[in-house]
Amino acid sequence: MSLTIRSIEARVLDHPVRQAGAIISALGRHHASRYVTVVLTANDGTRGYGQAATTTTWSGETAETAATLIETCLAPELLGRGFSEPAEALASLDRTLHGNPFAKAAIDVALWDLWSRSRGVAVSELIADRDPVAWIPTRASIGCYPPEETVRLAVEFWNRGVRTLKFKTGVPGIDDVARLQAVRDRLGPEPVFTIDANGGYPTADHAVRAIDSLLPFNLALAEQPTPRDRLTLLAQVRKRVPVPILADESVFTPDELDEALELDAFDVLSIYPGKNGGFTHSLAMARRAHAAGKACTIGSNLETDLGQAAMICMAASLEAFPVERLACDLMAALFYDRSDVRPAIEFRNGKVKTPTGMGFGVAPILD
Repeated sequence: MSLTIRSIEARVLDHPVRQAGAIISALGRHHASRYVTVVLTANDGTRGYGQAATTTTWSGETAETAATLIETCLAPELLGRGFSEPAEALASLDRTLHGNPFAKAAIDVALWDLWSRSRGVAVSELIADRDPVAWIPTRASIGCYPPEETVRLAVEFWNRGVRTLKFKTGVPGIDDVARLQAVRDRLGPEPVFTIDANGGYPTADHAVRAIDSLLPFNLALAEQPTPRDRLTLLAQVRKRVPVPILADESVFTPDELDEALELDAFDVLSIYPGKNGGFTHSLAMARRAHAAGKACTIGSNLETDLGQAAMICMAASLEAFPVERLACDLMAALFYDRSDVRPAIEFRNGKVKTPTGMGFGVAPILD
């Protein structure tokens, strides 16, 4: 069954994000979510939806550059052409435009949504290798704040049912040992602690010293301790610390995943469509990592519910994601006051509910 695209719309929208406790990391402060909503319409009137959760520090994209590239560069590759599956269309986009993963991912996610809706099924029915999980635990990111504010945020998230806390680390002038100690003193041994330096430790020695200093707090994961472009450093750290290493910024593409696997540089892989340049790539990378004996978890650039829908579908549907053991970064309900989709994605007791229905199960509120 061929899918022909009649129109592609890219809307730049501002999503008010909480400022009290805004995420601060080695990459800076996430103070605004100015994203692109993509609407694809097929010849039969069926629509599919995607989101480009753009930030310059993450992928070098802004909402405006993404929207312009979608309208002037990517849309002409798709309009009026028939595609048998989303992967065929994404291959055309990859040949047309280098990089810009969030722009391409917005279209690819919308294609998957449209493709499955045109068949009258949920995307999970097309990809699942297990019965989809109904509720997925989320992690909550705590920015690099002094101990008092770190404790306040940890208690807030804990009271909302979040059981895995991700502490951003590696910002000069912030005492990470004191922060984690303060939270352990307040909440005790039950919370699962993970850390994420966002590449903030410049050398393997620096990273190892930092991780070693936090071992007394029972770390479950150390995420991206070293700079994104130095996979060999990540592999060195993994060999020298007793904590599982989660690769995030180091692995955007399938080729980078192959190199990371060759180096045995990580234990867990952070995956999500925006970073990987499409749901199609994320799906292939999750299966590749799983076949190599690695676990996967969902990462995030603080997507809204629209962006999260595809991420939840993937985590719920694939055995590569042991969601009860490794919570996912599905934090929209913690950082946005209202949902941008209907029906809203339900958040309860630290978990998000997997949407049901055709496609990814949600549609954006465009006004």
